[in-house]
Amino acid sequence: MRKSGKRTMVLALAAAMSMGTVVSAYADPGIPAGTSGVVVAGQGSSRQEHANSGPGVQGGPGALAVQPSAPAEPVAIVPEVGTAPADEAVSAPVDVEAPAVETGSETLDFYPAGPSGIAGIAAEGVLMAKTDGVNQQITNISLKLNGVEGAISYGVYVNHGGYLPWKGDGLAAGGTEDSTYVEAIQVALSGEAAKRYNVYYRGTSAYAGQHGWACNEELMGTVDRGDYLTSIEVCLVPKEMGAPGSYERRFFSNHSEYINIMEGNTTYYVNGVGYTGWVDHDRARYYFQDGRALTGWNYIDGMKFYFNQNGALIMDVDDMIGKQDSYQLRVNKELNCLTVFAKDGANGYIIPVKAMLTSVGDDTPLGTFKTPEKYRWRLMVNDSYTQYATRIIAGQGFLFHSITYEKADPMTLYNNGYNNLGVSRSLGCVRLTCANAKWVYDNCKIGTEVVIYEDANVPGPFFKPYQVWIPKDQRWDPTDPACAGL
Repeated sequence: MRKSGKRTMVLALAAAMSMGTVVSAYADPGIPAGTSGVVVAGQGSSRQEHANSGPGVQGGPGALAVQPSAPAEPVAIVPEVGTAPADEAVSAPVDVEAPAVETGSETLDFYPAGPSGIAGIAAEGVLMAKTDGVNQQITNISLKLNGVEGAISYGVYVNHGGYLPWKGDGLAAGGTEDSTYVEAIQVALSGEAAKRYNVYYRGTSAYAGQHGWACNEELMGTVDRGDYLTSIEVCLVPKEMGAPGSYERRFFSNHSEYINIMEGNTTYYVNGVGYTGWVDHDRARYYFQDGRALTGWNYIDGMKFYFNQNGALIMDVDDMIGKQDSYQLRVNKELNCLTVFAKDGANGYIIPVKAMLTSVGDDTPLGTFKTPEKYRWRLMVNDSYTQYATRIIAGQGFLFHSITYEKADPMTLYNNGYNNLGVSRSLGCVRLTCANAKWVYDNCKIGTEVVIYEDANVPGPFFKPYQVWIPKDQRWDPTDPACAGL
């Protein structure tokens, strides 16, 4: 186990972010009453600060945890043949919508990614291939498991594009030319591999030097410092073992020298002057006023946010505020991110509740709409099926829905659709994980307002979620409550 005090602080922060405890709130509809907050108006610009953190910023929690649920309700297939417009077609087992740039891994030169000489680790459990640009800059990286069942997936932060959609199964994550280089990386396991191992990874940056070990989705490297990774090591470590080495120097951002994260007293000072504005650092977001991070409920830039005692923005307040009478759904078509908003009394829909990763398509319509109907299971035009479908526009074949299935059976998932959430590949519908499609189906009444827009720089008020890939042979959605425990 790591014994670093910094490591303990980070774990405490992660735990705090996952809690649903209300520290302070405004007394208004939809928010627990009896406490007060701080109003911040007209200070800083969330759009500018987010842009400073790189286009396409994402992070925060990954896929929603599966919640205990009652047994799945009986299947109700609603084809409406001849009575409604045909809903979008979806990929067959051979995914004809897959981006043409994705190629098989057989043409790449893979080699063991783990370090040698460390007792107990599976040094050859992960194979790696990478492309090097000028001055040993890593342009892209590919990983796959070797002799271990399950899946490994990975996401990178690059100088041109910021956080990119995650890859897996040996596909390359990163750029395709020398001008693009990898600054930071995250790695995750799923399936049988995740049950048996933790994945650890470290690397060397040209200027920051050797980084400490990161573990299971943690960020390793640098962000927005003009630095780049020149080497990466990845290994599998049995669950009963600790880290293969030091955690120190795992990650640096351009805020590292100024931010001091402490419970109840997170600060940000530059040459003794307190900073005011948004800061994104190590997969967390903060708002500082005169050098001190805000906590509790606060109005900023026309929206209402909740920050925990460490000052980190809570990016899922669903459990905190409880089910609301109504919601607004805003879909950023350009960056494949849906944000749910709740009402703040007469102030309107200004409380961001949670963000969801989507896959839209070129034909996904822009504008403001009202949802007209829902379907528990929906038969699509090419004889595939989808769960928890909510129509976006009356009389048109655009839906919010789960990834599609071969049959009206949750054990027949089209795996490639799940693994490529976050990439525009639908024929116009808005695809979601099963858990997120079910949330919309369960919580958003008929007549819910949907706003579909385009913004190439900011996914929304929260980070854009990322997707950990599942094994190629897995035919069920891990977020589906009907599949909990599998």
